[in-house]
Amino acid sequence: MAKERAADLAARLGSRFEVRAVHVGDRIDVRGIEPRLSPQLPVLIEVAPAGYAVLLRAGAVVLFGIDPIQQERFIADLGARIAGRYAKFETERATVRVGDFDGVEPDAVIIREVTVERLQVIAELLGKSVMVARYEQEIAEVFNSIEPMAVQMKSSPRRLPWKQHDLVRQIGEAMLVEHQLVGRAEVLEKPDLLWDNPELDRFYARLEDEYEIRERHLALDTKLGVVSRSAQAMLDLAQAARSLNVEYYIVVLIVIEVVIGAIGIIR
Repeated sequence: MAKERAADLAARLGSRFEVRAVHVGDRIDVRGIEPRLSPQLPVLIEVAPAGYAVLLRAGAVVLFGIDPIQQERFIADLGARIAGRYAKFETERATVRVGDFDGVEPDAVIIREVTVERLQVIAELLGKSVMVARYEQEIAEVFNSIEPMAVQMKSSPRRLPWKQHDLVRQIGEAMLVEHQLVGRAEVLEKPDLLWDNPELDRFYARLEDEYEIRERHLALDTKLGVVSRSAQAMLDLAQAARSLNVEYYIVVLIVIEVVIGAIGIIR
């Protein structure tokens, strides 16, 4: 059965084909999608006339041998299965070629033979890469907004150049990206299919190194820490300044009350 399926995959895809990963939304509901080519996750299905698609629950679709027009149609057909659909999709491409080993060369990902499990491994890594790319963009926007605030703090230390709700929003964005990285994407977790296919563990590790998944995750984690600490420090300063202003108001009110009392006594 496995040999027949591998032969069918090879016949449909050929010895060289394109793979495209698209981050379409926050989540994809994969329940009830049939027929699947394997009971193991991620879900792998056929796409007419001669391609395949892998659906990752964390919100990525990985397409093998499918042109852009078929891609748009397929993603549109997913419809309500996509939760939190993005207005702009993040995309990453690669070329897969059948060769003498499982590994990576400068121009392509090399597989010894076209099998369901190898396509799933490629989909896992490309899906994680495209999701990390989106999170890199999101956190970069927040990270870059800190520098001008820091410059203004240095040049005008008595005037805080931010609003409290902006800082709370930045902390919230950093927390959300961290939650998505750890909870949804499970970027550093190995897929369950490797437990049943240990011979593909080295292939997975090579792809993970090629796309620098762990290094990019570490860089993201570092930036998240900087954003959270900076925003929290700025929030503390804003609250301290507000408390100091309240104390000034109280002192002014006391002085006014004393002056009014003194005027009453003099009269």
